Amino acid sequence: MKSLSLLRRNQLRPLILILTIFIIAFSRCSKDSGGDTGGGTPPLLSLSPLTQIEGTGGSTKFVFELSLSAAYSQPVSVEISSADGTAIAGEDFIAVSKLVVMIPAGQTKGTFNIDIVGDEWKETTEDFNLQLANPVNCRLSSTFNKGYILNDDVRIRINDDGSNTSPVSYPGYNLAWSDEFSGASLDKTSWNYETGDGCPNCGWGNNELQLYTAEENLYMQDGMMIIEARAESKGGKNYTSSRITTQNKKAFTFGRIDVRAKLPKGKGIWPAIWMLGTKISTVSWPKCGEMDIMELLGQEPNKVYQTIHYGPGPGSIQKSKSKISPTAYSDGFHLYSLNWEQDKLQFYIDNEILLEVNKADLGGQDYPFNEPFFFLFNIAVGGNWPGSPDATTLFPQWMMVDYVRVFQK
Repeated sequence: MKSLSLLRRNQLRPLILILTIFIIAFSRCSKDSGGDTGGGTPPLLSLSPLTQIEGTGGSTKFVFELSLSAAYSQPVSVEISSADGTAIAGEDFIAVSKLVVMIPAGQTKGTFNIDIVGDEWKETTEDFNLQLANPVNCRLSSTFNKGYILNDDVRIRINDDGSNTSPVSYPGYNLAWSDEFSGASLDKTSWNYETGDGCPNCGWGNNELQLYTAEENLYMQDGMMIIEARAESKGGKNYTSSRITTQNKKAFTFGRIDVRAKLPKGKGIWPAIWMLGTKISTVSWPKCGEMDIMELLGQEPNKVYQTIHYGPGPGSIQKSKSKISPTAYSDGFHLYSLNWEQDKLQFYIDNEILLEVNKADLGGQDYPFNEPFFFLFNIAVGGNWPGSPDATTLFPQWMMVDYVRVFQK
């Protein structure tokens, strides 16, 4: 009996060995296939963001790619819906809702298209959102991603509805000088470019971050003068803009001044329409006097300031008021005005008086505002007052000036 038992064991050993080899080989084959037979954990599905040029006219297809972490033995699907970011559905892209995207069994890639609306308008980089939902036979690595639309245009969208204009004359006043900005370039007989970073008093005394250029950041279009602030590296700075003045070319004493303009916005953006006393080269600032017809902090796009600066220095004494609008000053054109008389200043926004200063209000301080002043228009980026731009600040930003008019008796 003992020898018979040994014989049976010897006969079974080859069968056991063959079965063991088969099991190991099957296991390895299953692993090497890279896929799942349907009974394991579904693979991860991910959507890559896409950055692409908008295109001019018609539409451009943004082709997005979906990827699986491994092939799967069954078809995979997911629903895609778009949502507005800084780009607006219908205006910048064609919305999709619950678009079902399939990846066939055994494959790892799938694509879908979003149509981008091409136009001729220079814009900031815009984005739209893509939301993923209802995954079938897969798991989502994220339910959210973005598409980024890069600008490739040169014309700037102005959107002028014709509101808040000034007349070409006032009773008792004559038009002494104006610039309607209707030419092809800046009128050099009236204006200068101030360039650089303000050194040796770097940052123009305010720790500003921009480099002012000549020509590059200023445009004439459709009867408008447009100053553009950009995020770009130049001259050791990370931002560029323009600053123009009429110093030594056009100066005025008294009169009604109207400037019609549309303003930029965004954290760290600081547009200004202002005047300095011509004596700045001899008595310095603030003794020369400063009259700010308009200043705005881009992080407060509904709030405009009108201010005067004076005093013996080195810091200034100031009187200032602000006006809050129900809509952002970047949404449309407004009229910024100064009625300037002997010993009296009145500042207006859309013909409503905001700030009034009389000589007696300075309390015995030297009153520099009966002397000639010249104009300055600029967009600063950063500085002590607005602070630096942040991730919410979109570039480029524009200040659009329709005209400046000076009326005198």
